[in-house]
Amino acid sequence: MTSGEMAAGALFARWCAAWVSRDHEERLRHLQACCADDLEFVPGDSRPALRGWRALADHITAHTARWPAGVTAELVAPLETHHDWCRGYIRWTFPQAVAVGCDVARINGGKISTMIVFVETRANAEAVAAALSPTR
Repeated sequence: MTSGEMAAGALFARWCAAWVSRDHEERLRHLQACCADDLEFVPGDSRPALRGWRALADHITAHTARWPAGVTAELVAPLETHHDWCRGYIRWTFPQAVAVGCDVARINGGKISTMIVFVETRANAEAVAAALSPTR
Protein backbone atom coordinates (compact mmCIF):
# COMPACT_ATOMS: atom_id res chain seq x y z
CA MET A 1 0.00 0.00 0.00
CA THR A 2 1.39 3.41 -0.93
CA SER A 3 1.41 6.41 1.38
CA GLY A 4 -1.24 7.98 -0.88
CA GLU A 5 -3.52 4.99 -0.35
CA MET A 6 -3.02 5.15 3.42
CA ALA A 7 -3.90 8.84 3.37
CA ALA A 8 -6.97 8.10 1.25
CA GLY A 9 -7.99 5.34 3.67
CA ALA A 10 -7.77 7.74 6.61
CA LEU A 11 -9.85 10.30 4.70
CA PHE A 12 -12.52 7.70 3.91
CA ALA A 13 -12.57 6.64 7.58
CA ARG A 14 -13.21 10.25 8.65
CA TRP A 15 -15.83 10.59 5.88
CA CYS A 16 -17.70 7.52 7.16
CA ALA A 17 -17.43 8.71 10.76
CA ALA A 18 -18.94 12.08 9.81
CA TRP A 19 -21.96 10.39 8.24
CA VAL A 20 -22.76 8.16 11.20
CA SER A 21 -21.95 10.56 14.04
CA ARG A 22 -25.01 11.72 15.97
CA ASP A 23 -23.03 14.64 17.45
CA HIS A 24 -23.05 17.73 15.20
CA GLU A 25 -19.75 19.14 16.53
CA GLU A 26 -18.04 15.79 16.04
CA ARG A 27 -19.42 15.65 12.49
CA LEU A 28 -17.98 19.11 11.81
CA ARG A 29 -14.56 18.03 13.09
CA HIS A 30 -14.55 14.94 10.86
CA LEU A 31 -15.60 16.86 7.76
CA GLN A 32 -13.16 19.70 8.35
CA ALA A 33 -10.35 17.14 8.76
CA CYS A 34 -11.10 15.22 5.57
CA CYS A 35 -12.73 17.70 3.16
CA ALA A 36 -11.50 20.71 1.21
CA ASP A 37 -13.32 23.94 2.05
CA ASP A 38 -14.89 23.98 -1.44
CA LEU A 39 -15.74 20.27 -1.50
CA GLU A 40 -18.17 19.24 -4.23
CA PHE A 41 -20.53 16.46 -3.11
CA VAL A 42 -22.67 14.66 -5.69
CA PRO A 43 -25.15 12.31 -4.00
CA GLY A 44 -26.20 8.99 -5.47
CA ASP A 45 -29.83 9.99 -5.92
CA SER A 46 -31.87 12.97 -7.10
CA ARG A 47 -30.65 15.33 -4.35
CA PRO A 48 -28.73 18.27 -5.80
CA ALA A 49 -24.94 18.55 -5.66
CA LEU A 50 -23.56 20.56 -2.76
CA ARG A 51 -20.55 22.83 -2.44
CA GLY A 52 -18.52 23.14 0.77
CA TRP A 53 -18.09 20.88 3.78
CA ARG A 54 -20.25 23.11 5.99
CA ALA A 55 -23.16 22.77 3.55
CA LEU A 56 -22.55 19.03 3.54
CA ALA A 57 -22.63 18.94 7.35
CA ASP A 58 -26.06 20.58 7.33
CA HIS A 59 -27.21 18.17 4.62
CA ILE A 60 -25.98 15.13 6.54
CA THR A 61 -27.73 16.32 9.70
CA ALA A 62 -31.04 16.67 7.85
CA HIS A 63 -30.62 13.50 5.75
CA THR A 64 -29.74 11.25 8.69
CA ALA A 65 -32.11 12.75 11.28
CA ARG A 66 -34.48 9.78 11.07
CA TRP A 67 -31.77 7.13 10.97
CA PRO A 68 -31.91 4.81 13.97
CA ALA A 69 -29.08 4.69 16.49
CA GLY A 70 -26.28 2.27 15.74
CA VAL A 71 -25.85 2.79 11.99
CA THR A 72 -22.29 2.02 10.90
CA ALA A 73 -20.32 2.71 7.74
CA GLU A 74 -17.08 1.04 6.74
CA LEU A 75 -14.93 0.29 3.73
CA VAL A 76 -15.46 -3.29 2.62
CA ALA A 77 -12.55 -3.59 0.21
CA PRO A 78 -9.19 -1.92 -0.26
CA LEU A 79 -9.37 1.49 -1.90
CA GLU A 80 -8.38 1.70 -5.54
CA THR A 81 -6.35 4.75 -6.48
CA HIS A 82 -5.60 6.30 -9.86
CA HIS A 83 -3.75 9.62 -9.98
CA ASP A 84 -5.71 12.00 -7.69
CA TRP A 85 -8.82 9.78 -7.70
CA CYS A 86 -9.79 6.86 -5.51
CA ARG A 87 -12.76 4.54 -5.30
CA GLY A 88 -14.10 2.75 -2.27
CA TYR A 89 -17.03 0.51 -1.51
CA ILE A 90 -18.78 1.50 1.70
CA ARG A 91 -21.12 -0.83 3.57
CA TRP A 92 -23.87 0.96 5.49
CA THR A 93 -25.26 -1.28 8.21
CA PHE A 94 -28.65 -0.35 9.65
CA PRO A 95 -30.45 -2.40 12.31
CA GLN A 96 -32.76 -3.95 9.68
CA ALA A 97 -30.85 -3.52 6.40
CA VAL A 98 -27.48 -3.29 4.70
CA ALA A 99 -26.65 -1.03 1.76
CA VAL A 100 -23.50 -0.69 -0.31
CA GLY A 101 -22.30 2.39 -2.10
CA CYS A 102 -19.40 3.07 -4.41
CA ASP A 103 -17.84 6.42 -3.54
CA VAL A 104 -15.39 8.04 -5.94
CA ALA A 105 -13.25 10.81 -4.49
CA ARG A 106 -10.76 13.26 -5.88
CA ILE A 107 -8.08 14.13 -3.36
CA ASN A 108 -6.17 17.38 -3.61
CA GLY A 109 -3.80 18.73 -1.01
CA GLY A 110 -4.49 15.80 1.30
CA LYS A 111 -8.25 16.39 1.45
CA ILE A 112 -11.32 15.22 -0.45
CA SER A 113 -12.18 17.89 -3.03
CA THR A 114 -14.90 15.96 -4.87
CA MET A 115 -17.03 13.01 -3.73
CA ILE A 116 -19.37 11.30 -6.16
CA VAL A 117 -21.64 8.61 -4.71
CA PHE A 118 -23.13 5.68 -6.60
CA VAL A 119 -25.76 3.67 -4.76
CA GLU A 120 -25.36 0.03 -5.63
CA THR A 121 -28.45 -1.97 -6.51
CA ARG A 122 -28.90 -5.25 -4.69
CA ALA A 123 -27.86 -7.18 -7.80
CA ASN A 124 -24.76 -5.03 -8.29
CA ALA A 125 -23.88 -5.25 -4.59
CA GLU A 126 -24.15 -9.05 -4.67
CA ALA A 127 -21.99 -9.20 -7.81
CA VAL A 128 -19.37 -6.92 -6.24
CA ALA A 129 -19.40 -8.93 -3.00
CA ALA A 130 -18.97 -12.17 -4.94
CA ALA A 131 -16.18 -10.68 -7.03
CA LEU A 132 -14.36 -9.46 -3.92
CA SER A 133 -14.72 -12.73 -2.02
CA PRO A 134 -11.67 -14.99 -1.95
CA THR A 135 -11.97 -17.91 -4.36
CA ARG A 136 -12.06 -21.41 -2.96
